[in-house]
Amino acid sequence: MASSKSATAGLAGSKNGTPAATGKNNGSQVKVDHRAIEDTVLSLRRELREVYETLREKNEQLVDLEKDVRDRDISIRYLNNEYRKLKEYYQSNKSDLSVPPNFKLNGGGKADENGTGNLEDLLQKLQKEVKEKDLQIRELNQKVIRLSNNLIYVQKESLSKDDRIDELQNEIDKFRQVVRPITKALIEKRCSEDTFDAWSPGVENTRVLPPVNAEPRMKRQAISAEPLSSLAGMQGDLIKIPKTSLSREIIKSAILDNDFMKNLEMTQIREIVDCMYPVQYGAGSLIIKEGDVGSIVYVMEVGEEAVKKAP
Repeated sequence: MASSKSATAGLAGSKNGTPAATGKNNGSQVKVDHRAIEDTVLSLRRELREVYETLREKNEQLVDLEKDVRDRDISIRYLNNEYRKLKEYYQSNKSDLSVPPNFKLNGGGKADENGTGNLEDLLQKLQKEVKEKDLQIRELNQKVIRLSNNLIYVQKESLSKDDRIDELQNEIDKFRQVVRPITKALIEKRCSEDTFDAWSPGVENTRVLPPVNAEPRMKRQAISAEPLSSLAGMQGDLIKIPKTSLSREIIKSAILDNDFMKNLEMTQIREIVDCMYPVQYGAGSLIIKEGDVGSIVYVMEVGEEAVKKAP
């Protein structure tokens, strides 16, 4: 429950509608923005599924390459083992330069039936095959590194998409918070009487609405506003209340500090400022209480307010 020692102020709705005041175009504008955000979320989710599919394919390629590297490591170990055996054989038989019986080079030829052969050719073939295997392993390692980098990039993109989805989901929640009170206010307005005080819950009948053509006062205690569309005529013309430049700056600053209103277009903000009207409250008077429809926005110009817990 809020009370004021001197005065508070409120806000009248603009032609295009605001999150704080009701209007014909307000609900449709919020719904369009809400639908656009939902479409963006769905698009991001589709992109995220594609990213996950790419990530799965990269993982499969990485597994295949790792298997290939292991197979080539086994082949190199085999060649090294054969080379070691061949070296030990010739070290123990220095006088015999023939190829050992049943010696078979991996992927190469076999010694002839008489056990003769060119030792240097065998060694050259063996060394050449080892070099080829080493080169293949280096190429595979480079592929593994590239795939690992791609995997890291895809994971970062996935996290970025998740963050964007969360951000848009929060925006949807904010829009829903704005739409609910506006919808509630519209329903209550249609069900209420056509008098001004009948659909201004939480505000005492001490308000004084100045004439439209009244001269602006040099000093006023408060600026207040609430939906005036029912007083504006069938054509939806706005009721503009004259006010000083200082009052306009105070209202504009309050709008720009509001999380739900700071993103409005400047034309909408100017309309809101034009439609604000002053209301004076006596000390200790009730301004608004918890549970009232949030269709009125107050901007304090002069005075102090206090929030009290209802008994």
